[in-house]
Amino acid sequence: MKNACQSCKAGVDAWNERCGGCGFTIVLEPDEKIRARYLRGPSLGALMWTQGWTFGSRLYVWFLISLIPVAGFVALFACLLFGRRWSWKYGGWTDWEEFRSRMRLLDAIALLWILGLFVGWLLLRKGS
Repeated sequence: MKNACQSCKAGVDAWNERCGGCGFTIVLEPDEKIRARYLRGPSLGALMWTQGWTFGSRLYVWFLISLIPVAGFVALFACLLFGRRWSWKYGGWTDWEEFRSRMRLLDAIALLWILGLFVGWLLLRKGS
């Protein structure tokens, strides 16, 4: 699929970073609808690993709140529902890719954490 360079109108492949015709640097930004849908989605990392997720997402106030016993449940559900939006807005990310890769990493760590807990539980149960 060819797009037109905004500088010289030459045809450019969708994934090129530089126009072959004039050398204009093309920055590919995700579609705003895709970005908005991603930011509205729940963060499974916040559900499974609240303290680590809030710290890694640069939501330090929510990290501190999550350490308080009863308030931790509020932090869990707030970050589950709104955490991505807050992290994108207040986290000081340099660009969308840095933010997305951090969210993927935190979600993967949360899954590994839950799997590790489950395996540990199985080993303890088997040993009894």
